[in-house]
Amino acid sequence: MGRNGQWWDSKARSRDGMPKFEKTVLAKELSKNLSLGTPTPVVENDTKVDAVYRYFDSEEFADGFTRGDILISTLEKCRGYEDPLRGDRHEGHDFYSTGQSVTGNGDDPEFVRMAARAGIRIGPYARNVTIEMNSATTVLRDAYVLCTTIGFESNSLESTFGKYCVKIENPQGFFEAVSKSLFEKVGNLRGMKGSIIYKERYSIGKQPAAGPIGFVKPPDKYADQKEYRFLWIKEIGGALSPLVIQCPEAAQYVVRVK
Repeated sequence: MGRNGQWWDSKARSRDGMPKFEKTVLAKELSKNLSLGTPTPVVENDTKVDAVYRYFDSEEFADGFTRGDILISTLEKCRGYEDPLRGDRHEGHDFYSTGQSVTGNGDDPEFVRMAARAGIRIGPYARNVTIEMNSATTVLRDAYVLCTTIGFESNSLESTFGKYCVKIENPQGFFEAVSKSLFEKVGNLRGMKGSIIYKERYSIGKQPAAGPIGFVKPPDKYADQKEYRFLWIKEIGGALSPLVIQCPEAAQYVVRVK
């Protein structure tokens, strides 16, 4: 067991003493290609919303956003915020354990999938394979991210993110315009958008993951934020930095409301 009884302790080891499995998620594992100007959202929880809102602690940034100066952050930047309501050091993580003891065969698809999540490959002819207390952490190392909210009137949002606010009236059109400009600036990308799923990031045994990696956050601290997220992953990894892109095409969808 981990700290305070968590089975997903980052120092957990399997029964034979081998370290837990850690996997870095590649862009191609998460979504389809984004063709220039025709991005395809693929997040399963992408709900139909008429508008989303973005709060700022700087009026200059809010006004710039309405002109198409779009400030885009990164997952790694979000992991580093000291404010616990803004920062989340486990952004883009998924934690998994096989559980106490499971025995199965290589012709059982569910058993094979479970083993694969823990980094164990089971051949089709394997028989009576026992897996015990193997754990895995899957990590989306970094991505460009733009966080908005479906909610609007919220004192907690203002106190956490700032008192200046813009409304994005067509999230799909905005996503397509920003994706095109970001593609032109940084190169090949794969993009997704959708509402955050507020569930724990930890699963065990045959439990499925709560949702797509990068779109799951724990409910206790974050559910009130009602976040709707735009996410872009570079096909070739490497260090990313927050940036401002000039995207006049996006301005038509943005109005200042506070």
